[in-house]
Amino acid sequence: IAQLKRYGVFAGGSAFGAVVDYVVTLMAARALGISPETALALAMVFSATAVFFWHEHLTFGSKGQPGLLRRYVLFMLWSVVVWGLRAGMLFLFRSAGMPLFAALALAIGIASIVNYILSSRAIFRTTHQR
Repeated sequence: IAQLKRYGVFAGGSAFGAVVDYVVTLMAARALGISPETALALAMVFSATAVFFWHEHLTFGSKGQPGLLRRYVLFMLWSVVVWGLRAGMLFLFRSAGMPLFAALALAIGIASIVNYILSSRAIFRTTHQR
């Protein structure tokens, strides 16, 4: 039950990150006159950072534990892998004829579970969890 509750907080952080992606992408594309794709890449730096601190403080309670920079770098690198995982699954599911809404939901759902498992066991694993 505790892991299920923690996963709910984790999913909330992911939803928060999606809102940051959306807002920053629109604002950066318009304000800086850059393509939406470039703006999204910029937005992902902001959203991954925001989500990292969400997880650091709310999801995993690792605030104040040693290794903040290590966790941050690992999380940022892992965020790139998660994006690739989502995009790859989305491509495969769409290629198999799945409707976009279903393929996207499935890709995000599977990636979220994989993301939570790695994040909880490797990135945000604190000394009291060992």
